Amino acid sequence: MNFECTDVQQTWRDKAQALGRGLAEDPAAGDVIAGAARLGLIDPRADLIAASLAVEALASESAAAGMTLALHTTVLLAFPRHQGEGWMTALARGEIVGALALSSEDVPAIDNGRLSGRAAWVGPITEHGVAVVGARQGSDVTGCAVALDGDGVRVTEARASALRGFVWAYVTFAGTPCMAGAAPTSIMARARTLIASVALGIGSRALRESLAVVHREHGAGGEQTVQGLLADTATELEAARMLTWQAAAGGDQVSLADGSMAKLAATSAAQAAVARATQVVGVDSFRRGHVVERLTQDVRAIELFAGRTEALRESVGDAALPQVSRQSAVGSRR
Repeated sequence: MNFECTDVQQTWRDKAQALGRGLAEDPAAGDVIAGAARLGLIDPRADLIAASLAVEALASESAAAGMTLALHTTVLLAFPRHQGEGWMTALARGEIVGALALSSEDVPAIDNGRLSGRAAWVGPITEHGVAVVGARQGSDVTGCAVALDGDGVRVTEARASALRGFVWAYVTFAGTPCMAGAAPTSIMARARTLIASVALGIGSRALRESLAVVHREHGAGGEQTVQGLLADTATELEAARMLTWQAAAGGDQVSLADGSMAKLAATSAAQAAVARATQVVGVDSFRRGHVVERLTQDVRAIELFAGRTEALRESVGDAALPQVSRQSAVGSRR
């Protein structure tokens, strides 16, 4: 596959980087999405690679902003057959913010188009947002869109030290009208791919901060040991980026296995990048409010939401191991 970015994709990346540099340190979700809409970064027809590039560039300036754009984009793409409806138009214009339930800790139930029960770790929470949550319908689980200011909705904010400015919540529904029908695996595949891009942005920022210290304290060359650490970071991030772009190239057909593989690789590379940045920056990185201290908190959140490591491995294994078994069986017959 050719991974060379098109002019349009590069434009999305450049616009997102400019947006990130103009945002407040702890940007509100509404400000992020309104700004992204003004720059043309919210489009239900855009390819997933362009969206991934935009999310990564934005996350390298603000992890919370990158996460907001990633989840809003996931919601925007979740109901392709309803693009002409009022709430979908509002999402595409950036007038309301899309949120996603990122934990299966609690799953509400749907009956006759109404939702009851609780969804866990829904975000970003805004006053008039639309959330997509997984809901049980008989023996199946389906994706449902529900207005956060709808009837029978109660929001309980959940405190988190990571992704400052991003508001999480447990949301309880009591017979709340909703729109059901989105495939949960498709939603989660796109979410994991875009969250992988958030992780890449965090890792890139950690590398950037490390390089700044090296140039300031050691000149352009730097110490050989430090150069080795940062070379490992650059290599791992680039490898994870290729997996993320490969997943994003699937577009509407992105597989859960590809999205899971991308998130596995990207979160692992980002965690290593932040750990090495701590070594390079030194004790200052533990100072409260230091950018590396914040990245340490942010990367932990990215790892946990939308599939912990064990769940990601299971998704990849379900897709990869049958292929290995078939290949082994063919080989044994030869």
